[in-house]
Amino acid sequence: MKESYNYRTLLLIVLMTFIAAHLYCKPQISPVVLNTYVASMLLVFLLVSLGNGVTYENGRLLLFGENPNVMGSKAALAFLITISKLINNFSIKRFIIIMAICIPFISLTATSGSRGALVSMFLGLFVLLFFKKTGVITKWAIIVFALLASGMLITYLFETNPIMAERFIDTVETGDTGRNVLWDGAFNIIKDNIIIGSGFEGVKPKMFAYSGFYMKPHNVFLYIFIACGLPGIILFLIFLTRLTKLLFQYFRKSGDSLNLVLFVIVVFNMSKQGGSIGKILFWFFFAVLIGSTVHIISGNQLKKIG
Repeated sequence: MKESYNYRTLLLIVLMTFIAAHLYCKPQISPVVLNTYVASMLLVFLLVSLGNGVTYENGRLLLFGENPNVMGSKAALAFLITISKLINNFSIKRFIIIMAICIPFISLTATSGSRGALVSMFLGLFVLLFFKKTGVITKWAIIVFALLASGMLITYLFETNPIMAERFIDTVETGDTGRNVLWDGAFNIIKDNIIIGSGFEGVKPKMFAYSGFYMKPHNVFLYIFIACGLPGIILFLIFLTRLTKLLFQYFRKSGDSLNLVLFVIVVFNMSKQGGSIGKILFWFFFAVLIGSTVHIISGNQLKKIG
């Protein structure tokens, strides 16, 4: 019985349900929730700038005790929430204010040294621009401008952050994401335990036996497949598919692509972080996405989505 479920994940799913239900009953607080999240990340930047919460463990940077990849993901999500306000309603005054707010999030992402967080930031920005409802010429002009600005920013970050530049160069030259050995071992485990899986308590022992590393596979899909087998991964994919349909319905009705972008970035980061299924950040955003979109869709449409 102990190996049949992950206790922390179960608690987070219950928490997700409560938050989603609250947002469903009071949809007007959804923007407040996202703005509060942005404000909290600004506070994190201020504290880190003052030297608070910065520690090292075995030579690895920790920000308030968290893996820098997690903090980088949080900063990237805050950046996308903020920049979407400019993309959806552009003005010179808003541009100046939004850019000033975004600088701390870019700085946090650079400080984390996380390749995935940096990719998340620009991937999300591209998706926001791609789904923006405007003329074809205007849209491509904005995308070209964004690409040029992004290229300049990436160049600056690489020049001022040699650690991040070295990690990106290593990935480009060798194709090593830092997870290749883990993922290869995970695929071999799945081949040998494809139906039933090995249980949640058996993930790390199996990973050690197949890869030589006593750690999780740094990919939520591989983790669930190893722990729960074919039934578990099917149920998780059904959950993601249903949420994707709901978000597309929301986008078509409202024209706001932010929720769709946040979903893409959350799933992307869950696909590269160890233990992501037990991180409150991702289930919190699942709750926000579910609760903030379901109220605009009628009961009949929800039945079709289900």
